[in-house]
Amino acid sequence: MRLLVIFILLVSGFSSFAGEIYINEKDSVPDIKKNLGEELKSGKVDFHIKSFFMSTLNKGDLLNYSTLASGAGIGYTSPEWKGFEARFSGFFTFQIFENNIRIADPTTGAGNRYEILLYDMNDLTNTNRLDRLEELFIAYRINRLKFTLGRQKIITPMLNEQDNRMRPNVFGGLSAIYSGFNYKLTAMWINSVTIRGTVDWYSIEESYGVYPFGRNPFGQPSDYKGNISSKGIGMLGFQFYKSGLTAQAWNYHADNVFNMSFAQSDYSFNIGGKTNLHLGLQGFYQFAVKDGGNPDPGRAFILPDEKGFGGGSKVGLFSGRHYVSLNFLGISDKGRFLFPREWGRETLYASLSRERYEGSGDMQAWVLKYDLITPVDGLFAQLGAGTVNHSDMNVFKTNKYGIPSYYHFSGMLDFKFKEFLEGLNLQLLVINKKSKNGDTLPDQLKINRVDMWNLNLVMDYRF
Repeated sequence: MRLLVIFILLVSGFSSFAGEIYINEKDSVPDIKKNLGEELKSGKVDFHIKSFFMSTLNKGDLLNYSTLASGAGIGYTSPEWKGFEARFSGFFTFQIFENNIRIADPTTGAGNRYEILLYDMNDLTNTNRLDRLEELFIAYRINRLKFTLGRQKIITPMLNEQDNRMRPNVFGGLSAIYSGFNYKLTAMWINSVTIRGTVDWYSIEESYGVYPFGRNPFGQPSDYKGNISSKGIGMLGFQFYKSGLTAQAWNYHADNVFNMSFAQSDYSFNIGGKTNLHLGLQGFYQFAVKDGGNPDPGRAFILPDEKGFGGGSKVGLFSGRHYVSLNFLGISDKGRFLFPREWGRETLYASLSRERYEGSGDMQAWVLKYDLITPVDGLFAQLGAGTVNHSDMNVFKTNKYGIPSYYHFSGMLDFKFKEFLEGLNLQLLVINKKSKNGDTLPDQLKINRVDMWNLNLVMDYRF
């Protein structure tokens, strides 16, 4: 019913153009070409059906988890009229079954980490009222410049959909994008967000601390949840692509809290036959703005003297159906890399599924990745293996979440159907993380972090 009301309001806002009188130039006789209903029918309706099975297997007597979620959504994009268009979309989710995801582990008292984000982490009793209005915007295009006002999806290296559960992040605000022949300029002001694993919309200052928030540099539980003062996020981006070279630079200014800059450049060129060499560099730099969100250091998101910076590199080879790459990430010991997990998942060369580097300082990661376009039409495979060296788990100045050093392994099969079932996609993702000092690590630092398997089977159908 809520989506129906929004749709009616959206339609009424476009009624002026639907009934416009067109003039026949030949005889100057007024001709009403389309009524409101006919005009709206020429818009695009899209459907999305998704099912997601996930299971986490912890070592020893620690609790194991599993669940199956299913859902569907609908979206509508109006026909463009004199540069204007509008869109809305919504989605609902149901829990089919679950095992242990809403109870604490009896040994450690720890709660579920991965599976609960398929639903509503803020209401553990909610299994069938998981609906939310997502996109709702009006856009205006003039030549190569497009303005969008309202709730919209965003994809950038730091702030993005992080769409690896049932529903993604969606952001509210005003964006302007200019698309040149080989470059793109993006500017946006963001004042609200709906977060993966929730059904609610939050102002930006309310979004800090929706996810677990670790410890501050003093070793105390972070107390910034509900205590951050911020009007929103300002974002600027530049993307360039030409003759094998791609480059991008982004700046994220979280009002009254922090500023982060990110840059990346990739270059691919032929070295003989069907083999291409791929080289990449990326880096980020972050500093606090004013008091880091709150004048009380115990309630700030970032301390005024914290400065996080790090860099990554990639060397890869393309040859026919194969792509192999060696990836590196290093973060300085001068501060922690801090970016609210509620806003997205960092896209770094060394990233692998089911773990992040946010909250870390004084760390290094080496990751080997192998991609294969298999001989089976539509089947893609990817393997990853990495070693991640964190600082001491009790040094919270550089380890916000107390993550131990670990080995990280991933395997993924992705199959895209063709012809009659075009739009249907099946994906199998298997993750293993193994602690480097598992024999001495207490269970409360292992559960859902290391010495575990995470299994995922996803069906996605868009049409």
